[in-house]
Amino acid sequence: DFLNTFYRGGYISHDKIDAGKNHLLPKNHVGIYTGMSAAYTWRNKNDTVRWDFTVAFRDRQAIHGLFTDDAYRLVFDGNEPYAGTTLDLGGTHFTAIHWQQLQLEAKYFYPDGRSEIAFGFSLMNGTSMSEVSIDRGTLFTPTTGTSLDLGLTGSYYASDTASKKYFTNNGFGSCFNFRFSTFLGNPDGRYRHQLSFSVQDLGYMHWNSRSIVYTVDTTMHYTGADVSGAIINHEQVTGFPSADSIFGSKKVAQVITFLPIGIRARYVLLTPTPFWGGVEAKFWSNGDALPMVTIFAGWRNAKNNFNVVSGVSGGGYGKISVPLMLAWSPCRNFRIMAGCDNVAGEIAPKKTHAQGLFTNLSFAF
Repeated sequence: DFLNTFYRGGYISHDKIDAGKNHLLPKNHVGIYTGMSAAYTWRNKNDTVRWDFTVAFRDRQAIHGLFTDDAYRLVFDGNEPYAGTTLDLGGTHFTAIHWQQLQLEAKYFYPDGRSEIAFGFSLMNGTSMSEVSIDRGTLFTPTTGTSLDLGLTGSYYASDTASKKYFTNNGFGSCFNFRFSTFLGNPDGRYRHQLSFSVQDLGYMHWNSRSIVYTVDTTMHYTGADVSGAIINHEQVTGFPSADSIFGSKKVAQVITFLPIGIRARYVLLTPTPFWGGVEAKFWSNGDALPMVTIFAGWRNAKNNFNVVSGVSGGGYGKISVPLMLAWSPCRNFRIMAGCDNVAGEIAPKKTHAQGLFTNLSFAF
């Protein structure tokens, strides 16, 4: 509930802040991903031409980070309630990226009909990027409240802040993707085993020379501002310490960031009955998500045009979740898929995690 309110820009009440404290860990992961895409695939008959080709346009946003429990308390409570203690902010960081990509992919079907492999390449347009990272951060407030002791090492990067419109070109990049799947065992056997492996977004983004860079590496003892040297002249105040004395002056430079790489391995057991199942492992580098393992099972009807898949997942940005997916093909050329990341998240969204709905419509000409 707290995360939904924060993401949608709603009012964060004290009740929501206090409820969040009850779920804090020493290190806390957070992530939001949105994507929209349109794709076209051309495929010839597999018995004559063993290739198909796909072109897709995608708009994607990724927000992810990691923060300490002390960072959460400092942001919403201030330092006064924690006088006499040292707050640890080290390891806190947030990243937000918005980009579009034009993807070209080719898939090859092996002559044995048991394996397929796909390679893809994407050209990307970077719309916006901001990243803050606190490698070392401590804040001590004495019980007297007369001073602050701050130790801070970190950085801040942002794309051109004067250019934030949709499809704005603040950078460019490229990435690769790869998929492979194969069936093991006797193809005429009652049970079939399928293995698949994929790598997504192996690439980078190069942000232009109008990007902003701040770096800080300081230890300071702060006792307040000396107003004896302050001068008020035409509504401007001078004489106070400048933020540059802590964070350094702003630099304008080019910045290179790597995309969160997605890696997935999957095993599926197909049976002669309407039931099937398997296990899947996912990992995102640079995305602050924990490795996710899902055990799933599915059911299909006699015509094999309706499928239900569910299971249990552990990891990612939550603890335990129960995903659900439905797939229906009302005719030979049309398919509808819909589902959610966690059934409990749709039933009781204020008391759970890992929420998300998705739908996919595909038509084969």
